[in-house]
Amino acid sequence: MEFNNNQESDTWSLYLYSMKSPVTRQKYQKRLEKFFDFIGLEGATVEEKSKVFVNMGRREGDTWIFNNVLRFMQYQLDRANRKEITGSTIRNYVKSIKLFCEMADFTIAWKKITRGVSNGMTGYRKR
Repeated sequence: MEFNNNQESDTWSLYLYSMKSPVTRQKYQKRLEKFFDFIGLEGATVEEKSKVFVNMGRREGDTWIFNNVLRFMQYQLDRANRKEITGSTIRNYVKSIKLFCEMADFTIAWKKITRGVSNGMTGYRKR
């Protein structure tokens, strides 16, 4: 895995580096791209969208990130309530987005997000 010199690429490289399993890496990337698409980020690839997200997050701040993650989780909860997805699917979205934000050094109030989501997630364990 190659690390680049600019911050946006470093975040993406760190994100990939943090996952040992290629299967996990593929699933996390897919979930993260769905989040990026939901919030309307530009880019042809998930890596390009991740650069846009990091730039926007640095410019707009942690509140912008929190609000977008919360909006996405509310959308996923609505889907779970309609039985389109399961609670464990929501949990997996949280894990993927949270990992990326940690690699970008964004400080998000994850307990606020997971507290609201946990009621709709069977089998969810707080950490």
